[in-house]
Amino acid sequence: MKKEFVILFCALIVATLVSCESSLWKQPDRSYTIANASYDISLLSVEKSTGTEKVHEKQRIETVLEEAIQKFYFEDEMVRIKWRPAPDDIVFVVHNKADNPVKIIWDEGRFIDVEGVTHKLLHSGISYEERNDFHPPTIIYAKDTLEDFVYPADYWQKEESGRKSHKQQDHWKRVSFLPTQIKGTAEELRTKAAPFVGKTFQVILALQINGVRNDYVCTFIVNKVDVTEKEQQPEKNPNNGGGGRRGNRGGAF
Repeated sequence: MKKEFVILFCALIVATLVSCESSLWKQPDRSYTIANASYDISLLSVEKSTGTEKVHEKQRIETVLEEAIQKFYFEDEMVRIKWRPAPDDIVFVVHNKADNPVKIIWDEGRFIDVEGVTHKLLHSGISYEERNDFHPPTIIYAKDTLEDFVYPADYWQKEESGRKSHKQQDHWKRVSFLPTQIKGTAEELRTKAAPFVGKTFQVILALQINGVRNDYVCTFIVNKVDVTEKEQQPEKNPNNGGGGRRGNRGGAF
């Protein structure tokens, strides 16, 4: 009789524990707020510096609206360049008007941020591990066009991905050079983003034309910022039949 009582008592404890665990497991995680910032950035000026004499020529800028996106053109007798600036990357298209090839000298290019700090200039196809390596020039042949984007070399962040074995390598992703998203309220992000309005940053694009280096110093200005927020539902636990999603930013130039 005593043995049956002990078995019954243990079974009752196990059932209680399972019930409590099931109840706790089913409790939904709380939602949280994500704030996003959208910047209005324009090309303020372009100055061309040619050869060793460093004679600066100011270029005329044309603003156009293509597919509801504002873009900026400038050109001289050798090239025509179109820019679409954004905090994540700065997209550009170079058209070689000349009869000879034009080279983009990547290792001579620079990004100067809103604080005046100079960074090496990287372009598409460069990984975190390659950021400090030599980057060979890109050739744009006569009457040809190249589309690419640039960003500062050291704006990277280690991506956290839960548990990781000792064999897995760290994964690094590029981050914006202006604050674009936080886990918090719109007011918190607005406090971070508002000081950048009215500030400028620069991209120095080095082109070799007819054997002569030409530096195009492109100055951009942050005109305004709009901040929004939305409620975000937590990612489901993968052991509970769900899975997280990661969004990718994209769009045609």
